[in-house]
Amino acid sequence: MQNLFMASGKLLKDQKLLVKYFDYLEKMGIDKSTSIPSSEDLDFLRKAVYEGRLNLLEALTMLKRRFMHRVNREAAVKAVQDILGEGVGEDLAVEMVARDLAAWTLEIAEILGLLKFDTSILR
Repeated sequence: MQNLFMASGKLLKDQKLLVKYFDYLEKMGIDKSTSIPSSEDLDFLRKAVYEGRLNLLEALTMLKRRFMHRVNREAAVKAVQDILGEGVGEDLAVEMVARDLAAWTLEIAEILGLLKFDTSILR
């Protein structure tokens, strides 16, 4: 299985859902760049963290909301069904993919040195 670029595994322990989601986007002929974290997402995060002093959960929630409208509903449903072995509603599937995209974005930001976070509270 392929790994996501710059994913550390600190927040996104299991990359399977996003890998499957991106596979479906490719099969459907949809440009993956609409869902991949961008420099604009990282800049948005950096500004929000430094201006608002957000904690990790708040940053994750804020990014999840940012990604929800960019997630392809059909690909999300198919990916979640493949991973879970059962179907879920579109809204839940989109939320699950958006949550993983948000976690991946936070990992990228940490690797790039844009922010530091302590994941010990998540254990």
